Amino acid sequence: MRYFMEFLPGVFRFRFGQPENGTPSQQMYVKPPRREAMAELPHAEPPFDASQIKFTVSRRGCRLELPLTSGEDIYGLGLNLKSLRHTGKKRTLRVNSDPATDTGDSHAPAPLYFTTAGYGVLVDTARYASFYCGGNAHLNPKEETRAPEQGGVKLSEAELYALDSSASAPMVIDIPAAPGVDLYLFTGPALLDAVRRYVLFTGGGALPPEWGLGCWYRTCGASDAAQVLAMAKELRDKSIPCDVLGLEPGWQSKAYSCSFSWSPERFPQPDRTVAALNNMGYHVNLWEHLFIHPTSPIYRDLVPYSGDFKVWNGAVPDLTLAPASECFASYHARTFTSRGISSFKLDECDNSDFISSPWSFPECSQFPSGQDGETMHSMLGMLYMETIGRACRKSNIRTYGSVRNAHAFAPPQPFVLYSDLYDHAEFIRGVTTCGFSGMLWTPELRHAVSPEDYLRRLQAMVLSPQMLLNIWSMPHPPWRQLRRELNSAGEFYPEEEQLRLEKATRDILELRMRFLPYLYAAFAEYRFHGTPPFRALTMDAPDDPRLRDVDYAWMAGDRLLAVPFRAGMTELTVPLPEGDWYDFHTGEKYTGEVTLRPAPEELPILVKGSAVVPLAEPVTHITDGMKFKLRLKCFGDAPRPARLFADDGFSFAYENEAPRWGEVRADGTLSPELAARYEVLP
Repeated sequence: MRYFMEFLPGVFRFRFGQPENGTPSQQMYVKPPRREAMAELPHAEPPFDASQIKFTVSRRGCRLELPLTSGEDIYGLGLNLKSLRHTGKKRTLRVNSDPATDTGDSHAPAPLYFTTAGYGVLVDTARYASFYCGGNAHLNPKEETRAPEQGGVKLSEAELYALDSSASAPMVIDIPAAPGVDLYLFTGPALLDAVRRYVLFTGGGALPPEWGLGCWYRTCGASDAAQVLAMAKELRDKSIPCDVLGLEPGWQSKAYSCSFSWSPERFPQPDRTVAALNNMGYHVNLWEHLFIHPTSPIYRDLVPYSGDFKVWNGAVPDLTLAPASECFASYHARTFTSRGISSFKLDECDNSDFISSPWSFPECSQFPSGQDGETMHSMLGMLYMETIGRACRKSNIRTYGSVRNAHAFAPPQPFVLYSDLYDHAEFIRGVTTCGFSGMLWTPELRHAVSPEDYLRRLQAMVLSPQMLLNIWSMPHPPWRQLRRELNSAGEFYPEEEQLRLEKATRDILELRMRFLPYLYAAFAEYRFHGTPPFRALTMDAPDDPRLRDVDYAWMAGDRLLAVPFRAGMTELTVPLPEGDWYDFHTGEKYTGEVTLRPAPEELPILVKGSAVVPLAEPVTHITDGMKFKLRLKCFGDAPRPARLFADDGFSFAYENEAPRWGEVRADGTLSPELAARYEVLP
């Protein structure tokens, strides 16, 4: 008889066989679990006996089988752009920047799933494991022959391919090469409780600095210092909110692979340029790869700690090794973070099957630590985030960055996933799928085919982890011209249309800034209590079958429901979780479901129950420790106070002091804890 060992409140662990080296828990500098917060969650027993788990080893690797019950739906497994619910499907968790079909390929797979039965399972492997999510029932040689089915042979595709709900099919997990594995089970009793346990188990969610939750603008990749400064000035002159200005590949002397040194032609005086941007209130984000060009100052130091294949003629450092990680972190601290750079973007770290260039290293690569290319692909983004996080801490910078790859143990990392893809429905779906794995995803703007498409894409980011205009391919702002070739040629829309799009852009970005105190509190809840700030509706209401496939709307914080529209949509009927819901814009009350018909410039937002929603007076950018001026919108009778968080918003002091929570009430009164950071306007 096997028994689960409860080694943390509500978290059970079991070891099968002999786990290999290089698992996520071994490769990462895993953060200490938030034990006290875990203990505050409701008690729950494991949903099945450990003896029901089957484990076998073969030349192929190892296999786990876990029981599933009828009606149990499966979610998670990392970032998924193709679908939200995995029940009955096969998922191979393979790192791929171009997921072509709904098979499990992803920028950020994670061997972690949750079910509507109220528990989650983490399989501690960096292998490209396959999860057969209840679609394959076991052969029973002693099973009696069934009577002929009524109605004769099924001929339609729907009938032929339908999942047999009467069959008892387990979750089957196929882990290649590994002779064993550790399994962690997170109990509920509710689905959201199980997700919270996982987040707290990893150390709690990321708490970005307030400026990181503001608006981001990535400048043209070919821009020089003068052009970057001109864009920065234009944004300020036009009062377009922007906190972070991102520099794309052209800032470096070599970019594919990377020199990690400024281009002397485009940025001859980088310290002066960065200081000028900082003085205008911008935080600067630098684009880079994790592939080291031979001209880089750290190339020779890192070659002995690198894999046996190059990428874009650059070395791939093995950041599992302390000397390599320390070299990379120290160089970034010395050269960048101590000189005004606040964050970084790691691009193209996610492998690809469909691009002819040497996008990344082969899975058969070997690294000095003993890792092969497969496990290194899975963990590359995580290792980078951990290393860059240390570089920022060396300069006392609380960072918020961008990355193209993540895996298990991602919640504490202050990085947001993004993509080179374009499909807006998939970008929206990514927000709903990421919360199950403790990941953050931005439906960034990097492409739009029409002004309507442009505005709808902007709206989708307002209540998301990152408000990012990625204008890397165009030298002029998108409100002047959306078509790349015309923008580059300086052929703009008529002035009236430019002004219309500019105002619409400003209005949408200002709406993001109005929600910033609310979003910051949602991230503090993520940090201290494990609740994902953005999550699918079914996570909060798993017993409601109407919500299980809603991948186009999500909860933001404790009381807002975002329903971003796409270009061409004129109306949408949305099933609502139980209770009263109010239209954020009109105050109209709904229950059960609502049919939305928003104006093109309007993002549909619903408010849960009677509630206070605090809105900040918009500013062009956040300054450290600034005092927010709030206006309150109240919904329903006896609106519930809003809970806000009031640390300084930029330092690491929150890690060593009691959390500063307080309430703002419908009558405009504030808890004393909030007085230094918030003021309610009449």
